[in-house]
Amino acid sequence: MTKWLLAGVILWVATGGALAAEKASGKPSDPPAARAAAAESAGRLKEPEVWMCYRDPFELLAKDARWEFVKKHISGIKIYIGTLQKAPPDKLAALAKMLKENRIQVAVECGGTLGFAPLDETNGERSAEIELGKINRFYRAGGKVDYLDLDGPVRRLLYPKGKKGFTSVEKCAAELMDYMRAVRKAHPEIRFFLLTNFPNWGYRGDVSYHARGPKRQDYGDYDEVVNTVLKHAAEAKLKFAGVTVDNPYEYAVGEHFSVKLKDPTRVNWIKRIRAYEDFARARGLEFNLIVNSEQGGKTSDQAFHDRTLKMVDAYVQAGGQPTRYVVQSWYPFPKRLVPETAPHSMTALVKAVMLRLHPGLAGKPGPAAAQAGPGRQPSPWCIPSSGGLKPARGVVCESVFADTRQFGRNGYGW
Repeated sequence: MTKWLLAGVILWVATGGALAAEKASGKPSDPPAARAAAAESAGRLKEPEVWMCYRDPFELLAKDARWEFVKKHISGIKIYIGTLQKAPPDKLAALAKMLKENRIQVAVECGGTLGFAPLDETNGERSAEIELGKINRFYRAGGKVDYLDLDGPVRRLLYPKGKKGFTSVEKCAAELMDYMRAVRKAHPEIRFFLLTNFPNWGYRGDVSYHARGPKRQDYGDYDEVVNTVLKHAAEAKLKFAGVTVDNPYEYAVGEHFSVKLKDPTRVNWIKRIRAYEDFARARGLEFNLIVNSEQGGKTSDQAFHDRTLKMVDAYVQAGGQPTRYVVQSWYPFPKRLVPETAPHSMTALVKAVMLRLHPGLAGKPGPAAAQAGPGRQPSPWCIPSSGGLKPARGVVCESVFADTRQFGRNGYGW
């Protein structure tokens, strides 16, 4: 699927409990403290949280939905903005009511700066106007949004479809600040995540998964992008709550075909994700990892279920400790969201991930928990130098690549 090129928004719903009341200044309250306090009082999972994203969240409202275990323990549900744009007001109202009754937070994953908005100094404001028009339908139905997960806002301006884009990351970042400022003015409670399709970029001088282009990095070096965006955010006093990585299992383990790399399995891609997680933590950012399988999503419910669990296990075994695991599918499979008792339904998978990460829920250790290390370990990283690659922090050097135009979402407002 063409997941990364979507032009819409995802609504991300988290059941960690409502955020604490906003300060009189209008600035959002501290999310980790609020989330921990809410989880404590509601009996929900502490970190790592488990979230879910499925194309039709309204299936959760059915009287026979039967997702009690997941509803009790889940920390989030992600919903595409196209759903907010297209759904009838009565459905949105029912969804908002259910979320409030269960103290479920809401986050919208959106494009941020949009490639189809004017590509000039008004892009940020105009993009915010477009997306707020969709988000406000949910507010009018009685809902509330806690997060926007901004999916590839810099890439959208550098490489807009069928147009000549911006020529610098600096200019893209400046427009993104205008976007965030406009959203914050309309809804001071909303916080921001920066989402990237990680394999679609090079990172710290290394190549992308398909290794195309003059620098073999497709869209460019994401290290430059994230540092530039964070610099502009600090200068504008617009803080990001965290970052989100979109990197399906087949790309994380090098199973997917690469256009230019003869054998992508020779690269330890998971260490590359870990390096980015370490970077995020060092900058005081939360780290969200989307877990899914492209091959499984195109094959069957069971294949998606089994391969997504493999991704969770692999990342835990690599020492990864995300703030959130987001179980998400934009593929044809799984076909069913509920009930959680149905073999390989989406909620059945989410329940399995919860038990994997929090074996105490079942009263016994799970495979991922049993094999995880005692704490967060810094991931090895190879730093490019004039003499080739050299190991960072005294570790054995491994090349770690990335990709640019692999998959892409199909629809759902993007």
